[in-house]
Amino acid sequence: CVWPIIPMTVSFFLKNGDDSKKGKKAAITYGLSIIAIYLCLGIFITLLFGADALNALSTNAIFNLFIFALLVLFAISFFGGFDLTLPATWSTKLDNKADKTSGLISILFMALTLVIVSFSCTGPIVGTLLVEAASKGGTAPLIGMLGFSLALALPFMLFAMFPGWLNSMPRSGGWMNTVKVSLGFLELALAFKFLSN
Repeated sequence: CVWPIIPMTVSFFLKNGDDSKKGKKAAITYGLSIIAIYLCLGIFITLLFGADALNALSTNAIFNLFIFALLVLFAISFFGGFDLTLPATWSTKLDNKADKTSGLISILFMALTLVIVSFSCTGPIVGTLLVEAASKGGTAPLIGMLGFSLALALPFMLFAMFPGWLNSMPRSGGWMNTVKVSLGFLELALAFKFLSN
C-alpha cells in the first residue's frame, strides 16, 4: 500500500519546490519526519514498559498466548481476511492541516498522514516488530523502530533525489499480493514462536 504512494509524493516535492534543491530538501525532511514519528513510538514503548517489565512479560504464559493470537490476527489480515484501518477522519484531518500550513509543519503533517494511511499494511509489521522487540527488553523497541522507519522513508528520499529512478520502478500488480501473503506466513511463524514460549 506504500509503493503506489512513492511517485505521487516524490512528484509533489519536485513540483512544489521553487528549485530542485528545495524539493530534495523537503523530501529528505519528509523522510526524516517519518523516522521521527516511528522513533517516538519506539521510545514510548521503551519508556512505558522498561527493560524489567518487558523481560518479565516475555516469560509470562498469558502474555505469550495473547501475542500468539494477535500475530495470527495479523497473518489473517495479510492473507486478505480483512484490512486493519484507522478511522478515515484521522487522515482527512491531518491532510487538511498539511494543506493549510507550510514549511516544516506541513511536511510533518504529510508524514503523519502517510503513517496513518499506510497503517493497513504497516500495522501488522510494526505490531510484530514491537512485540518481538518488547520481549527482548532494553532499547530493542527503539532500535527496531529505527530500522523499520529508515526502510520506509528511504525510498521517498532516494526517489526525490534521483527522480529518473521512478521510470525503472516496477508497476503495482500481482507481485505485491505475493509479498503480502509471504509476510502473512512470516507472521504465522512468529506466532508459533510465541506459542512455544
